[in-house]
Amino acid sequence: MKLTVLYVGSSLLAPLRRAEREIEAEHRFGLRIAAHNCTLPFNDAQWAPAERDLAESEIVFVLHVTDGENAALIRSALDRHRARHRAVVVINCLGDLMRRTRMGKFDLLSAEDGKPYPARRMVRKLAGWMAGYARTKGRGGAARRPESYLKYMTQVPAMLRFVPSAGKLGDIKHYLTLFCYFLQPTPANIRSMVLYALRHYVPGCERLKIAPPESKPVMGIYHPDAGSLFASFDEYRRWYERKMPLDPREAVGLLLMRPQVVSAATGHYDVLIRVFESEGLPVIPVLSTFMDNREACDAFFVDGDGGTPRVSQIVSLTGFSFVGGPAMNDSQAAVSYLKALNRPLRSAVSLETQRVEDWAASKVGLNPVQTAMQVAIPEIDGATEPFVFGGLTRGKDDPQALDDRCRRIVRRVEKWNRLRNLPRRDVRLALLIYCFPPNKGNLGTAADLDVFPSLWQTLRRLQREGYRVTAPESADALRERLLAGDHMANVAYRLSADEYYRLCPHVEEIEKEWGPAPGRINALGRDILIHGIEMDNVFIGVQPTFGYEGDPMRLLMAEGGAPHHGFMGLYTYLDKIFRADALVHVGTHGALEFMPGKQVGLSGRCWPDRLIGDFPNLYIYSVNNPSEGSIARRRSYATLISYLTPPIECAGLYKELASLKELIGAYRTAQDERVREHLFAAIEEKAASLHLAERHERTVPVTPAA
Repeated sequence: MKLTVLYVGSSLLAPLRRAEREIEAEHRFGLRIAAHNCTLPFNDAQWAPAERDLAESEIVFVLHVTDGENAALIRSALDRHRARHRAVVVINCLGDLMRRTRMGKFDLLSAEDGKPYPARRMVRKLAGWMAGYARTKGRGGAARRPESYLKYMTQVPAMLRFVPSAGKLGDIKHYLTLFCYFLQPTPANIRSMVLYALRHYVPGCERLKIAPPESKPVMGIYHPDAGSLFASFDEYRRWYERKMPLDPREAVGLLLMRPQVVSAATGHYDVLIRVFESEGLPVIPVLSTFMDNREACDAFFVDGDGGTPRVSQIVSLTGFSFVGGPAMNDSQAAVSYLKALNRPLRSAVSLETQRVEDWAASKVGLNPVQTAMQVAIPEIDGATEPFVFGGLTRGKDDPQALDDRCRRIVRRVEKWNRLRNLPRRDVRLALLIYCFPPNKGNLGTAADLDVFPSLWQTLRRLQREGYRVTAPESADALRERLLAGDHMANVAYRLSADEYYRLCPHVEEIEKEWGPAPGRINALGRDILIHGIEMDNVFIGVQPTFGYEGDPMRLLMAEGGAPHHGFMGLYTYLDKIFRADALVHVGTHGALEFMPGKQVGLSGRCWPDRLIGDFPNLYIYSVNNPSEGSIARRRSYATLISYLTPPIECAGLYKELASLKELIGAYRTAQDERVREHLFAAIEEKAASLHLAERHERTVPVTPAA
């Protein structure tokens, strides 16, 4: 006996496997449940076993399939193998797929079912509620809140007793009962859902005893150490504060996927919750309402009396948009709500469409579907910090946590809290500027930004607002201080090779690419030179270059590679010696986010992740470059602060003047003296032809004779 389930996500696999084991152990049917994840479009190798299972199954469940390619494949297979199937139960899928629902006398595709009697209308409405939600807009074009979804979950079980059990209406009642089991996908309900379908549509199973659907709260607070969900914040606080206080300045609000919690597929959540608590951060882990997180936030993250937030930050673990869930995205509503709440939103990723092993081995990281759904769409809502924290692994039926990624997430959240809570005079900031190509004349380069005046104005404002820093008297004075000394910029610290070996855990890997520390870039003798100036609690540093100035894309495109010792030395200094509370990268753009590693969904082996570490990263970035700004957000976990492009642009040069500029540029970057001599001669010749230089005969003054 075979039953096939085509589903989306990672919450159903474990309950289905458990149901198969328990039913077979108790009844000895020879039952096999074939489960196929339809989150990504099937390729030929994946579809072949799925179609084989559909051809051999008595019962088929199709749940949440909204991908057009998969829906077309499944629809055709259901039509081909129609004679084999005793029942096909389709819930919340695309319309053509929904019409393949067939249970006894109830057949949505049959012309005999064309009469719109009330029970059938209710089935259509319930089965396709997600598509309806995506199409329905409230006043002003904003998406409606999920009242209809919540109403279904609470009222459908009560409605069942009014539906007759005979004839076609009996089959409709069976569909609604299966729908109720599916709405509350606890392990017991998934087991009962399978048994219910067998009992009513497979001969010989009529005497099976089945428990009625058990119900879980639509919303609530989950904790792995509690025996049940908490229906109210006050109830949770009384229980939780026995072990640690829920200080709003430190507490972190977690948004969890309700199906994962209800189906007990919470291993990855449990680890992350315990890591937060081990670092001293209390948590409020809330069941998301799936389609709209505002409902849960209002109920549990905001004080009902004063309207003040109970949390310092919100970390979404749902993988979907803040308003709209998997059906749509209402970023305008999300941004409006989060602005009023005035708390940052982080969005961590659980691998839903690829195994952890595949992600770890991938040079790209997240596949395009996960990048779009779980990174790009939350970014539109304002979410940052797109860390992978868990997912399905081979040999496991439920998601597993990635311990090192969970710890990195938590420590970064703690750093953001520290930055928010520290008195301003105690905050230590590092502002980093760039110098490309490396030359004193190029210090402070950034696209469409006058760096030194901007930096000076920033220092003055920091000083006015209570940060411990004394700004120089002018932007020019700031520039002169940075340019002081015989090197490219002022040397603020000499990081000895011995100290570097002791403080940086990645030196041996870097040596494979660049040789022994301190290397040849930003180095003198046995020291790494940290360029910059320290002004009380503010450090202004110069980010080193890639190291391949003649071929800057070489390191970015390398399959291996590593930053040079001088680059790693700067960030080691900022972390271990200066002990910055946050970094501010000034202008578009630096090199950190282009270091080797995965494109999106970085691991602990990716160099941008290693370099930025736990630092909050504020990035002053040009508003006209969203593509590379996205790279900064995803690969260096940056919070972007946009600046406008200048209202007036340089007119530029033309004809021979442009050629002269190119010669001067080549002269400035040339290293070989013979090349420089030839270029200098060419510059003189070109300048003379443009009447920019006049040749004067040198005259020697004659001294009158005595």
